Amino acid sequence: MASKLGYTTRANIENFLHRTFTEASDTEFDGYINSAEKYINNYTGYNAQTTTSGMLTETITREKTSGKIDPDGNLVIDVMKPPINFDANNNPLVTLVEYNFGGIRVPLQITDGTTNALNTLLEVSENRKKIVYPSIYFLPYLPTVTPTKKMNLFSLKDLKFWVDVSYTGGYSSVPDDVTQAANYLVTEMIVQRDNPNNAVRVRQGAYDIQYMPSSQRFVKGQPISRNIELANALLQPYVRYTW
Repeated sequence: MASKLGYTTRANIENFLHRTFTEASDTEFDGYINSAEKYINNYTGYNAQTTTSGMLTETITREKTSGKIDPDGNLVIDVMKPPINFDANNNPLVTLVEYNFGGIRVPLQITDGTTNALNTLLEVSENRKKIVYPSIYFLPYLPTVTPTKKMNLFSLKDLKFWVDVSYTGGYSSVPDDVTQAANYLVTEMIVQRDNPNNAVRVRQGAYDIQYMPSSQRFVKGQPISRNIELANALLQPYVRYTW
């Protein structure tokens, strides 16, 4: 078994801790790293059913999200797997934006029809976490849709509707602070393996062991170690609810 996503490596961790772990097999170490990767994905929200590669680049097909109309009448879409990627012409790699309301499914025009050029009708937020469909465009005329006339997106602002979006998102390489967070998490697992009872002093004469106080440090009501606290601090900018 090897690390699935490559958030960190055994060499990174051993360099970080300035020691090697000759007693631990690669299989054991990969297990720690895979556990750290799952923790990071769950903590940050990169764990949607449509996502199989954590924070790394992936093409997402028909991700469903709640539709939102901003005060200016623009359709704003929060994607589950930022950052949104761009092509060589600086077009966001978005292939579908589809409005859904009940049985009505209407794909929206996302380019001006030209090729090999900057042809997008979409805007992307500076942090590349939101797609904005401008209010100056309208839902297209479709004979099968009632009402059959074109409708300004602003008229949807008080309605509950959904948007399907297909795009390419994620990081082309693992951010350095995510790698460091993984290092802290694996360090915590190693500490618990080597010292499960949290001994802080051992004396051989008369055999005396001193343990850490039983009272734990708490953050937001939850017991937490210093390594996990540091990892969480590094991961905070990537957590979805902070966008």
